[in-house]
Amino acid sequence: MKAKIRFHLAKGPNYQRWQVRVGNNDPEYYDPEDVHIDMYNCKLRNQRKTAERIGAGANKSVCAWIECESYQIRPRVYRGVPDVNEFCMYNPRKAPHWCNSKLEDIDNKQYGRLMTFDRMIFVPLKHKTHD
Repeated sequence: MKAKIRFHLAKGPNYQRWQVRVGNNDPEYYDPEDVHIDMYNCKLRNQRKTAERIGAGANKSVCAWIECESYQIRPRVYRGVPDVNEFCMYNPRKAPHWCNSKLEDIDNKQYGRLMTFDRMIFVPLKHKTHD
């Protein structure tokens, strides 16, 4: 079953944590200071009209996430930035779509593997398979 992973920005105990939701199950939350999330067979999803309203000044609401076929939560064991091919960024106040490091629109782009590092999302340089 596919998972949806996003950065949780609602005020409360899970503020600024990664939210992982599988199907209709309750979400799980992970502190980006403590874990990395490896995501496999991913697609960057976005609700463009909602993002455009947020960019025009509306209050933020959920409008973007990563959909993946599988994922792995790993303890964060290093502090340096990993070797990466590219970044994936999302901030509807700056652009109404997912952006890569060249600020190109990458909505709905598919990746074999993405990983989190702190609050960031990367396309890893070294592609490893998962178990």
